[in-house]
Amino acid sequence: MKADIKERLKFLELCLLLLGEFKKGYFHLLFDTQKAQHRKDLRAYEDECNDNIEYDKSLKRYIPTSEFTPKFLPDNPQALLAYQKYVDDLIANNDEVSPFHQVEHISQPFLTAPSIDLWAVINRAITRKQVLSINYSGLRKKEAHYNIQPLALVHNGFRWHVRSYVVGEDRYRDFVLSRMNQYQKSELTYDASGALDNDDKWNDTVELTFKAHPNLKAEQAKSIEEDYGMTNGKKVVQCKVCNIQHMLKSTRTGLNYEQRDAHSFPIILDYKKDEELILMLEKLKQQGLI
Repeated sequence: MKADIKERLKFLELCLLLLGEFKKGYFHLLFDTQKAQHRKDLRAYEDECNDNIEYDKSLKRYIPTSEFTPKFLPDNPQALLAYQKYVDDLIANNDEVSPFHQVEHISQPFLTAPSIDLWAVINRAITRKQVLSINYSGLRKKEAHYNIQPLALVHNGFRWHVRSYVVGEDRYRDFVLSRMNQYQKSELTYDASGALDNDDKWNDTVELTFKAHPNLKAEQAKSIEEDYGMTNGKKVVQCKVCNIQHMLKSTRTGLNYEQRDAHSFPIILDYKKDEELILMLEKLKQQGLI
């Protein structure tokens, strides 16, 4: 089956799954195809998944059967949600009204998107292995100059930063995009030893174990465990060493949970029996990163 046909059948299935129906006119919302092609697509779906679909003459539309099981849609929940958003965005770009219930996304009100020019410069530098010369305003230094080799773009839930190798200092660090005041391609030679493969904190991972705050009542703790998808009272997450501080900030997890209100900060990091993790966290505290 051709890829374009599969894409239309995938959309058909999304309608059956989320709307409980499919009208031939729905194809026009997303695809520039003729009615004859729509009939062929519906026949193709019936041939592939006859147990999934039936035509309701009274409603004059297709509906899913009681045995409906998606074949073309992703079975991963996150991938399915991403596909639904992708479809909604395409329909909106076509100046059409989506038949799907509109999902409200509460975004970070303080998050700024990087400028297109900066985004392009960094992406090209990563792809083409270029050195950038930047002026950077950090929290501890008012402004400083760096020559960096951008290696990977990261969104930590609040902001964008680029994992980079600092030329001349032989170290890796994160640079927040919104704090780059000036940036341009440098004439310095790219240092192959500063590749991402040699960044131990990027390549090494650590297990972070999250639990409900111990000061919550039993029924409250159970609700938190369900909210965060915990199993046996905990959620274990594999995290890059260089992303520990970002993970803790995005989950609003502190280390001294005895001093934090259980209702405002309902999850804690269970780390006090892991000596290696304790050392990592102490170092991050000394650096003022957590």
